[in-house]
This record gives sequence, C-alpha cells and structure tokens, in this order.
Amino acid sequence: MNDVRTQFPSAIDLKNRYFLMRHGRSMANEVGIILSNPAEGIHGWGLVEGAEEEIRVSVERSDLPVDTLLYSSPFKRATETAWYAAGIIACPEPHIDEALMERYFGFFDKSGEHYYRDIWSEDAENSRNNLHGVESPTDVLNRLMKFLFEKESDFSDRTILLVSHGDPHNILFTHFSGLPVNKHRDIEPIGTAELRPLLS
Repeated sequence: MNDVRTQFPSAIDLKNRYFLMRHGRSMANEVGIILSNPAEGIHGWGLVEGAEEEIRVSVERSDLPVDTLLYSSPFKRATETAWYAAGIIACPEPHIDEALMERYFGFFDKSGEHYYRDIWSEDAENSRNNLHGVESPTDVLNRLMKFLFEKESDFSDRTILLVSHGDPHNILFTHFSGLPVNKHRDIEPIGTAELRPLLS
C-alpha cells in the first residue's frame, strides 16, 4: 500500500471537524480477549448490558450538532455504539466503512488481552510490525488517512464523528499530534465509549 501521509500531512488545516469515539464496553472486553477477526466481530461480540449508559454520557457531554456525519467500523460493538449515538444526537443514520474496522491482530486473535503488551512492545521498535500476522501500525494509519483524505475531498465545514476501536484511534491521534506512529502508546489510551476531538 502506498504511504498516503505524503499526500495528507499532519500539519494540514482540516476543512472539517473530526471527533473519534471508541465503541462501548463489549463482550470481548468483558471476558478479556482480543477480538479482531471480521468474520466474528462483524456479526457477534456486541455491547454488554449497561454500555448504553456510558455511551449516552459521552455523547451528551459532546454537544454534537444534529447535522453530524457519523461513520462506523462494521464490527458489531461499533455499529451498536454508532446507532445509539445517532439516536442521542438525532443525526442521520451511521455510514459503515471498513476503513474504520479494528486493527487485525493475526495469531493473537481470540487470545488474552495481556498479549497487547507484547504487540505494542514490538510496535515501539518497528512501525511496520506485522509479527504473527498482526496488521502494522503503518498499515492502520494508511487506511485511516485514506479515509480522511476522502472525507476532506467530499465535505467542508462539517462535524464528522468516527466510531472505531482503541488501536486505530490511538494511531490516528499519534499522527495528528506530530508523533511517529510507533509511539502510539505514548498517547493516553482512549477508553470504552470515550469521545474526543481529533485535534485538541
């Protein structure tokens, strides 16, 4: 994949206002496993009971306008979050986009969350880390930047909310903070149902 960062540098003045929201607490979070395979994540492993409340609190605090454009990862935990958020904002229904899907963790999929530490340690040494089939931070950033580049081409002066997952969001925050992508764990991790502006 071509590195789209050369087309879309972090210093660019964005034409739209972007907010990132992580999905609410999910079944995978509840049992403490990594769930990144689309074959399972798109149709299963949705939100747990009580997740709607943390989503409601985050969205109501954000005061997003009713003309917000909402895009979501196709994973069930994200789409459920997006639909619930859309109802609170009273904005149009979410658009589903594969560019926002969870980072794929290869061999570590369906394993314990403690393996994140090993993956992130490898990331810190190599932004193209794809050990054991893991999707590299660079590849995640490239698909997200391509998505943003398309939205910047299509819209102007809009509020756009992106519902996705922990690693993709942290990787995007890293880039727009002017840090190299291998430093994505230096950014305060985004919590479940947390909603943050892309640019502070």
